[in-house]
Amino acid sequence: MHITIFVYGTWGDIRPHVVLGMALQKAGHDVQVVASTGYEEWVRARGLGFYPLTADVNTFARENADLMDKGFISQLQTLRTRIAPIFTQMGLEVMEATRNSDVLMTVEFGASLLLDVIKANKLKPIFVNPAPINPTRESNTVLPAKPAWFPFEGWYNRLSYSVLRQSSWRGLASGRNPLAKQLGLSKSGYKDFRAMVDSAPALTTVSRHVFQRPADWDDHWQVTGFLFDDDPEWSPPPDLVAFLAAGEAPVYVGFGSMPDANPEVATRTILDAVRRAGKRAVILTGWAGLGADDVPEDVHILKYAPHHWLFPQMAAVVHHGGSGTTASGLRAGVPTVVVPHVGDQGFWGRTVKNLGVGTQAIPRKKLTADNLAAAITEATTNHTLRANARALGEKIRAEDGLGEAVRRVERWLA
Repeated sequence: MHITIFVYGTWGDIRPHVVLGMALQKAGHDVQVVASTGYEEWVRARGLGFYPLTADVNTFARENADLMDKGFISQLQTLRTRIAPIFTQMGLEVMEATRNSDVLMTVEFGASLLLDVIKANKLKPIFVNPAPINPTRESNTVLPAKPAWFPFEGWYNRLSYSVLRQSSWRGLASGRNPLAKQLGLSKSGYKDFRAMVDSAPALTTVSRHVFQRPADWDDHWQVTGFLFDDDPEWSPPPDLVAFLAAGEAPVYVGFGSMPDANPEVATRTILDAVRRAGKRAVILTGWAGLGADDVPEDVHILKYAPHHWLFPQMAAVVHHGGSGTTASGLRAGVPTVVVPHVGDQGFWGRTVKNLGVGTQAIPRKKLTADNLAAAITEATTNHTLRANARALGEKIRAEDGLGEAVRRVERWLA
C-alpha cells in the first residue's frame, strides 16, 4: 500500500506521525509525509518520502502570537479570512501529493479540509487522533463538565462531539469551498463529512491507563497507547548536565510551540513563581521565546532536550498540555501542572487532575506568579500525587502503543 500521512501542525504533531510512518514502512508499505517544508530534511533522514507544503501554519502562528490573547470570535474571524488561503493551498498540494496513494492518514480535523480530496483521489482515510474525539455517551473530552442542572449526561457527552465536528467543518469552510471550486468539484455537505468520519477507522493514540476505550465505540475506533519519538543519539550539553548535578531535582517549565505576544512578562511570571515556590527550574525557550539574561543561578534556560531524557530528572513538569508533552510527562512518572492555551489542552489539564497525577489546570489567561507557585508547591510536596504519578508512569512504560497501532492499521488494510 502507498500511504500518505498529512501533518499540518508543529513538531509535537509531526513526531508521532513519523514514528508510525517508519513502523508502517518497516512492515512493507510505501510511506510519504506531506508537511511544511521545514520538516523535509528531518523526515527524509528517517527514510520516508516527503512532499512539501509551501504554506506554513507554524509561521502564521508565530507571526500572529497575539491571537492567543484574543477571544474566540476574533480567532474564528482570523481563521475564516487571513488563514483561509493557506488551507486552500494546502488542499491543492495534498491533492497532487496523493494522486498515486491508496491511504491518507491524518487527524480527523484534517478531513474537514480534505473531504473532497479524499473522494476525488479515492483514498481510504485512517484517522490518527492524539486525543479522544470519537463520539461516546461515556465521557466528554470536548466541552466543560456537564452542568449540575443538566439531567442527561450521556446526551450531553454525545452533543459535545457534534459541537466539535460542526465547528471544525464550518471553521474550515472558507478554505475548503475555494479548494473544491479550483478542483472543479461540487461542494460537499456536512452530512458527507459526518458519514466519512463515522465510518472511517480511527486510532486514538492514548494510553489505555489514561483513557479507557468506551463500550459504545464500534470496532473501527481503537485505543492504542501513546506513540513516542525518542532521540537516542542526542547528547546533553555539559552546562545542562552540570546544572542538574548541582542541586535537587528542578521543575521544568515550558510551553512548547505556543507563541506569546509578551515573552518578557511571561518569563518574569515564571521566574517569580519558582522563586516563591523555592525551587530550581529548567525553562524552555520554545516558540514563546521565554528567557532572560539575568536569570538566577538556580534557573537554567534551555533551547532543547528530548523529553524522554529530561523529564524523569524533574521534580515536576509545567507545560501547555500538548498531547505529546503530556504523554511524555506521564511516562516519566512525575507530577504535572498544565497551563492550557488552546484546543485539546484543556482536556489534558482535566485529565491529569482527574487521574490524581497533576494539579488543577491554570488557563494561560489566568496565569499568575501566585497560582503557578502554589501549583508547583503542590506538585512537588503532595506525596499522594507523586506516588500516583510514579505508578502511572510504570504502566505507560510497559505499553507498546506503536506496535498496537501498526497491528490495527495492518488489519484494516488487509
